[in-house]
Amino acid sequence: MSRFDRQESFFGKAGQEKLRHASVAIVGVGGLGTHVAQQLALLGIGKLALIDHEELSEKNRNRYVSARHDDPIPGSPKVLLGERMVKAFNPDVIVETVPYELCSPQAFEAVNASDFVMGCLDSAGPRLVLTELCAAYSRPYFDLATEIHPGEPLVYGGHVCFSNGEGCLVCLEELDVAEAQRDLATPEAQAERRRIYGVEHQDLAESGPSVVSLNGVVASLGVTELLLELVGIRKARAFLRYRADLATVTARRDPPRPGCYYCGVVRGQRAGAGVERYLRSGSRAERDWPAT
Repeated sequence: MSRFDRQESFFGKAGQEKLRHASVAIVGVGGLGTHVAQQLALLGIGKLALIDHEELSEKNRNRYVSARHDDPIPGSPKVLLGERMVKAFNPDVIVETVPYELCSPQAFEAVNASDFVMGCLDSAGPRLVLTELCAAYSRPYFDLATEIHPGEPLVYGGHVCFSNGEGCLVCLEELDVAEAQRDLATPEAQAERRRIYGVEHQDLAESGPSVVSLNGVVASLGVTELLLELVGIRKARAFLRYRADLATVTARRDPPRPGCYYCGVVRGQRAGAGVERYLRSGSRAERDWPAT
């Protein structure tokens, strides 16, 4: 009897073979990305590329499913914690660890070599880079995010956005391009902006709230959409909104904004799209931005 018998009764042995031969890059192996890695390992994915340059910190321990209570801080790279977890669940999975920022040759190479990309990133800048990179090299890209918005009423949940040539974070208006540009500016440009305009409100806090259960739900939604797309049961939904405060998951029905630069101009151009400009001076190079 195979360990995968019960899931093969859902999508068949042919579907399991598709999983075994597939590769997925997870960009951001944090509180959300570790849930994704865990589930893909249990499903029997063939290869995982784990991309993250950070180490575990004490404030991560509330949500990192790959971290043990005695993992040293500092000294525990997130990608190695993720690899240990994946191998503990399924030693047959090939794991590539990429302990570099997204805007590095090593990370770009790992993304471009994968069949699917799962983005589990915190900030707008890297999410825009990954949107453009996946469009240029025609990589199916799932953007996963948890969201907690303090206020009255308190809004919390998350989303899964699937970009594969028929919509992306930008033309679905789920990414603030101006915020992304600020994220990706040079340190000198950021300092000048702070001198002129003061400190942005979002920069005052070290980080926003994050809860393990919300991460788990969004990761499960994203992995399920990838699974259904990969094994051929149905196409992945373009956009799912999880509203934990309302106890709902809804699929977006509105079409993407027409004339998207990333879906129309960049898509499929590979090196001709110029996405490698992000690598010229590291992760904060000066860039020419398209009109959006």
